[in-house]
Amino acid sequence: MHTKQGRSWKTVALGLLAVAVASASTACTAPAVADPEPEPSISLPAVDRKAFSSVRASLNEETGEVVLPMDKYWYSERENVIVNNAVAFLLEDCVEAAGFTMMPWGGDHEAKQDSSFGQWSRQLAARNGTRPHFRVVPGVHDKANVTVSEADKQAYKKCSSQVGRAGFPELLPGLAGDTSIQNKIMLVVLGLTERDAEFVQYRQSWEACIKANGLTLPEDESWVPMTNGQEDDIRAALIVIDCKEKAGGVQKPYDILAQYQAAQIKNHQAELNALAEQKAAAVERAKQVLRDHGVADAKL
Repeated sequence: MHTKQGRSWKTVALGLLAVAVASASTACTAPAVADPEPEPSISLPAVDRKAFSSVRASLNEETGEVVLPMDKYWYSERENVIVNNAVAFLLEDCVEAAGFTMMPWGGDHEAKQDSSFGQWSRQLAARNGTRPHFRVVPGVHDKANVTVSEADKQAYKKCSSQVGRAGFPELLPGLAGDTSIQNKIMLVVLGLTERDAEFVQYRQSWEACIKANGLTLPEDESWVPMTNGQEDDIRAALIVIDCKEKAGGVQKPYDILAQYQAAQIKNHQAELNALAEQKAAAVERAKQVLRDHGVADAKL
């Protein structure tokens, strides 16, 4: 996988409460990965991907969701909503205990279609063109319509500093400065995918098809051709998918990624097992916080 595109892998856009941002309308997201320069040097191991050939990614044409083996070691979109809302309730407790009004928060959230390899869903391409689809992730708390004062904002800011993440780990892909084992694994996986002979051939075949259809890519690593207007964008997105099908299918690059993930998971299983336990404990604790604040189990 091309490194620049890899940095957008599984970027999640959830409209949640940003605990550290004092604004009248708050949102917590899995931040897009920065483009640090220079790229850190990564030592890539020799991996026999054929030993994991049975591993497949799961692609949902209707919702735009992609599920890969490493996903079990990060919060799912739903789990991220649960954890962030738990943090928000604890922050609200702090603000109200100080005698102030909490900033508005809550409501439904949005999750962004994975577009690491550009558009891959024909159904979503016909509607959105090359632009990623955003799907609704139901919230657990209705957003209150309240007016806040400057004093309320200052109290929120102070409580944000005090509460922080309330002890909940940020298990999200793509966080800037992340030195976790799962992020280190992904850096290796992306490097292995990028140099994989089958992936390189797939990319070259797809790119030749794109150019043969009169489309222009803005840069060598891009999976999104340049377009002019919505109608042209939809046409281009469908060509992007046609060319992927001719190169080996929209599934292929994700399967290659999944197989390298499976190989690295096997090599780091003990560490990842501990991480999975940490995640499960964090989610269960977050659910209890929500229950303690009157959220019904049906919403969890």
